[in-house]
Amino acid sequence: MEKYTNRTAILLYLNLLIGLIHVLHEFEILDFVPDTYYFIIPISFLLTLIAWNGLLILDKNK
Repeated sequence: MEKYTNRTAILLYLNLLIGLIHVLHEFEILDFVPDTYYFIIPISFLLTLIAWNGLLILDKNK
């Protein structure tokens, strides 16, 4: 159970959630983020992807 709740896995889950919000917004299924603030979604997706990749590399080097 530990491997599903470590920091790398939590960042991956967060990244998948942000990606899901992005896809649902693009297909206009879900629209709870105003268009003026929508630029935050792709930027946060990229930042969590970079952070997840960094943590994955750090965990492999241990």
